[in-house]
This record gives sequence, structure tokens and C-alpha cells, in this order.
Amino acid sequence: MTNVYAWPPVGALGHEWTRVDPVDVSRSLITGADYRSAAQRSRRMATLVVSGIDNTEAGAGYMESLKRLLAGRHAVRLYSKPVNWGGRGDNALRNKAPLTWEDSEGSVTWEDSEGSVTWEYRPLTVTATGTDSLGFATVTISGGPANYLIARPGEFLTIYSDPAQTAEIVTAAQTDGTGAATIRVFGSLASAIGAAVSIGTSDTGVFLPVGPYPRAVRPSAGDWSYTWNFRELFEDEVDGSFVEIDPW
Repeated sequence: MTNVYAWPPVGALGHEWTRVDPVDVSRSLITGADYRSAAQRSRRMATLVVSGIDNTEAGAGYMESLKRLLAGRHAVRLYSKPVNWGGRGDNALRNKAPLTWEDSEGSVTWEDSEGSVTWEYRPLTVTATGTDSLGFATVTISGGPANYLIARPGEFLTIYSDPAQTAEIVTAAQTDGTGAATIRVFGSLASAIGAAVSIGTSDTGVFLPVGPYPRAVRPSAGDWSYTWNFRELFEDEVDGSFVEIDPW
């Protein structure tokens, strides 16, 4: 059994989310030609740089707690952060938008036992999935703003089918005059016509730290940081199964 701890509630000063594909390389003694083949399965790698202060004023404390919990043998669940520069600020157009209710007397508010309830809806819908002439998987969406840069390379989209599907976007995609676009993605997608889809979501995986756990010396003034390097861990690589734990 391997515990998989949630990442502490701290932000990141810097981050990387990438994928490596190990290969074996050999060369013909006769022709000199190189031969390459996959040596292991594709695996994600991640790096996070965490402030010792953080907006919680407890970044260093959370890092020390995480090290104690991982104890040299357990793992952590991570979520990708945006790879491209700048915040889009268009969450309501590509992901979730607020849904308001009204009756004949005006706006209606909802509450449950824990307080007010916020309703949201996803404006984008899958109209087709398929494969293009270059062999890439594609998803065609509708419901976006007209003539709009709806997707950028390196972002992730999530289709809310059963089960949900998340894929990385290959290249930029722009909607046409009706708000529709075809987006090229890595991997493959099951048919999900009519399902809601969000663009600009996160990928997720289970990771083990690479090398010694980070150490950081607190200065007498100013900030300091911890740099973590992670390598993806698959459940079939452990003795037993993953057990997800959120101690925060």
C-alpha cells in the first residue's frame, strides 16, 4: 500500500509539467543507421518551487510536514498549472460560467444547510470527436464566442463524459463565426457527442520526489524557497494499491 497525499494548500513561485519518453538507441555497424525504440512507458515529470513564506505565511511549515508524511516511500497527487504566459481571464467563456435564476418577482437565491448555493454551467459542448488527416485525435466544440482564440498549445481540455477525459492540446485553435472549433489533441478520445467540455483545465497524476527532499535555510529577512522535482508513479509499480489522503 502506498499513501498518496494531497498537495498542501500553497502556491508556486515556478512550475514545470512535462512528459518524457525514454528510448533505446542502437546503430547498424554495416549502414551506420540509427534505430530507436521505446524503452519504457511515457511518464510525466513535474517541478514546483514553493515560497517559504507563501500567502499562507506557512509555506515552509507545509513543506516540512509534507516531507514527514512522504517519509521516503509515499507519493503525492499533483495537478498541472498553466504552461503559457499570462492569465486568460476568460474562464466564463471556456470553462464555467455563473448561472442565475429568476422568477416573476426577480432574482432567486438558493441555499442549503451550509449556506448559499452557487450555480454554474459549462457553455461549450462536444459536437464530434475523430481523427484528422495527420492522425491526430480531434474534438469539435460549439458554444464559444465567434472568431476567438479558444485553445492554446500545452493547455488541457476536459470532456465531462463517463468517465471524464482530459487531453493535452497540440496547437492553437480559433472558433469560426458560429463559435465552433476543431481542436487537435494528443492521445485518443472516446466518442462523447453532446457532453460538456472545458478548456484550460488541469492534468493530474501521482508522483514521487526525485532525489533528496529539498532543504532550505530561512534567512534573517526576505523570502526563501523549496524546489521539488517529481517523477510520475503508476499504481502497478507499487506493492498493493494507492490510498488517497488529504491531511490538510
